[in-house]
Amino acid sequence: MTNVLEVEDLCVRFAGLDALKDVSLTLAKGQILAVIGPNGAGKTTLFNAISGYVRPTSGQVRLAGENIAGASPHEIARHGIRRTFQNGGLFPALTVLENVLTGLHAQTSGSFLDVILGRSQALDSERAMIARARDLLSLMQMEKMADTPAADLSGGQQRIVEIIRTVASEPPILLLDEPAVGLSPLARDQMMQIIHRLAGETGTGILLIEHAVELVMAGADRILVMAAGQRIAEGTPEEIREDRAVLEAYLGHA
Repeated sequence: MTNVLEVEDLCVRFAGLDALKDVSLTLAKGQILAVIGPNGAGKTTLFNAISGYVRPTSGQVRLAGENIAGASPHEIARHGIRRTFQNGGLFPALTVLENVLTGLHAQTSGSFLDVILGRSQALDSERAMIARARDLLSLMQMEKMADTPAADLSGGQQRIVEIIRTVASEPPILLLDEPAVGLSPLARDQMMQIIHRLAGETGTGILLIEHAVELVMAGADRILVMAAGQRIAEGTPEEIREDRAVLEAYLGHA
């Protein structure tokens, strides 16, 4: 499998304390890699360092062989790493389709004035973006909600639309920060099915933070376990379930 992301010996230090210490990982195309660990393990700091919201003290974040560690969030997003946050920001007054289209604006050729004036190239581009947005909604089984205002969606539906909007521009890498938080067990299972569909059908590599361990055990291809800012284990769900260091980190005993 081709790696789309390589993180090597990533360190983040705050006021002399190691929030991350020598964390390494790889993410392949179409792979779901879950990051789990107790509170304070460094999971969010890892996401922030990869996506540019925290500047690493040392280490590398390589995308297509290029080290982008320390770049701004905007630059990193332009390189193809996109992320969601626990508290996503849809535009409540816009419809589902309109929210997804906001994730495609950078791919539209021509200006807003071109569209208003009816210039053919801009109109063709606009039609293509609408078709792309509808295809994504269909992929995620949300096509019937296209004309629904985002404010009228359930929390789980809003999270799905945020994910669709984030992947609309076809990023090679998607970072999902607790996409199932606050959802019912049934909705969490549906969310993981959607994430699987996304990875399998678009080839997006997905790095996922999730506290629901049973969910990632059932749905992730590989799992990275962190504690106290360090990687303590990585492997398949079956390997992680039997790992003594993981049992100690979560249960205090093996």
